[in-house]
Amino acid sequence: MTKLPFISVIIKTYNEEAGIEKTISSIKKNMGAFPHKIIVADSLSTDNTQDIATKMDVTVVSLTEPEDRCCGVGHQLGYLYSEGDFLLLLDGDMELESGFIERGVSFLLENTQYAGVAGSVEMDDVDSYEFKSRKQRLHQIYPIGDCSHLGGGGLYRKTAIDEIGYLTNRNLHAYEESELGMRLTHAGYKLHRLDVPYFFHTSYTMSSLALMKHRWKGGYLFAPGELVKGAFGTPLFSLALKTIKNEAIFAFYLFILFASLLSLNPMLIGATSLPLFAFIGLKTIKNRSIRDALQSVLNLSVFAAGLIRGLFIPLKDPKIPPPHTVINEGKK
Repeated sequence: MTKLPFISVIIKTYNEEAGIEKTISSIKKNMGAFPHKIIVADSLSTDNTQDIATKMDVTVVSLTEPEDRCCGVGHQLGYLYSEGDFLLLLDGDMELESGFIERGVSFLLENTQYAGVAGSVEMDDVDSYEFKSRKQRLHQIYPIGDCSHLGGGGLYRKTAIDEIGYLTNRNLHAYEESELGMRLTHAGYKLHRLDVPYFFHTSYTMSSLALMKHRWKGGYLFAPGELVKGAFGTPLFSLALKTIKNEAIFAFYLFILFASLLSLNPMLIGATSLPLFAFIGLKTIKNRSIRDALQSVLNLSVFAAGLIRGLFIPLKDPKIPPPHTVINEGKK
């Protein structure tokens, strides 16, 4: 009988006590006969995330420095303790769907030019503008077929990750999957999303304004600047610029608009304001809501500000492990 490949499952967490038990249980339920190791890579949670994961007898590793918290550090931390043939990446608010592992492993075994594979995504009903907008664009965010990156995680060939040096960039507060996709593509690999359910995602319940404040405080909105700064001087720079083009264009437009306001020239102010009012009008028609249109402008403005802020954040070598500790050695 052919030996089944070994899978290291890496779950990144930060204050996920509400969902981590469901995440781990879904993995144990849907991993099938594949030998595996579950690693919870925690960003120094202040709730009971670590305790819950430890009681479920999985490997738990944690950052030791709060300033190292970011989206990119979690899966990279788990990667340091990974082994086997494949890496399955999830967040602590996701539940692995039945059937994906079998399909994903089969795809990678049959298509050696592919470094990673994911599947379709299901989300709960949401109230905030951002997650409502994301749910409307699921087919764009998670496109079926060959793709540039695997948003939301995926199943990766470990040898491909070993080849490019690291899994996810510990500097990035977002866009870590995009940056990983860029490096894999540059190394000659492909990525694919199957038309089969991969995970179910539980969204934030906070309001749009509260979510925005939370993401500014946590550094999430600084990621566009971090991404292009980290890629500067490398073959990935043009791809990084393309990834954050909306934020960059809007940041440039806001600069022009602000300069026109300082000129006190009514004609110039009117001319530079016209694209903004046109954008609001088109968004209002599309979403049938002036509130959503204004929220969209606010989101773009804050992301543009975050881009500028991110350019001034010092970056660490992504290949150097962050300070961390092992909380629990789980069973395989």
